[in-house]
Amino acid sequence: MNTQMLEILRNFGTINSNLVFREGDVVRTVSDAKNVMAKADASEPMPKEFGIYDVNELLSAMSLIEGASVSYEETHLLIKGENSSIKYFYSDVEMLTSAPDKDIMMPPCEIGFTLTESVLSGLRKASQTFGHKTVLIEDGGEGKVKLSIVDVKNSSSNAYNVSVSGNFGDVQTTTRLSINIDNLKLVSGDYQVEVSSKLISKFTNTSKPFEYWIALEKN
Repeated sequence: MNTQMLEILRNFGTINSNLVFREGDVVRTVSDAKNVMAKADASEPMPKEFGIYDVNELLSAMSLIEGASVSYEETHLLIKGENSSIKYFYSDVEMLTSAPDKDIMMPPCEIGFTLTESVLSGLRKASQTFGHKTVLIEDGGEGKVKLSIVDVKNSSSNAYNVSVSGNFGDVQTTTRLSINIDNLKLVSGDYQVEVSSKLISKFTNTSKPFEYWIALEKN
């Protein structure tokens, strides 16, 4: 497996331990709750459809053999080194959580902003510090979008705010637009983010072929 495929496995394993590979070089996954979907270009075409029950176990198995090569056999992956090998058997695709074959069609998005890796890191640190899970998305004025780590049930609780470049259009909703930070299981890098008042967002990595569709919270 190439470096890109290993990065996909490490990241997608945080979204769902199950993973179904389709024939071709596009890999998709979806969380059990169906509130996070991800897509990546593996740049390594899969020769067939197969399922992996536990992606993290597969990664651990591959780490047992230094410099291993992987071949796709009829019933299993053959992970092979100079003097050792592992047969890692496929799981029944019908028994796994399988992502849709097509991308989510995004509704019109009123909000767009740039989310850098450093800003996301700051939001995660603030979440750990204050114990809040909500990333609130608000109009920051003058070409800015304000992102806040807050407790939406307690207006007097400590909060962390950061302004990012973007636009906050005419949002026709009384709902507070927010994302659970635990759903931001993103591969490293900077992102262009689109947010719709229909409670769906799209995160597109600016340097890697990764895309994520993440549901907003119903506040």
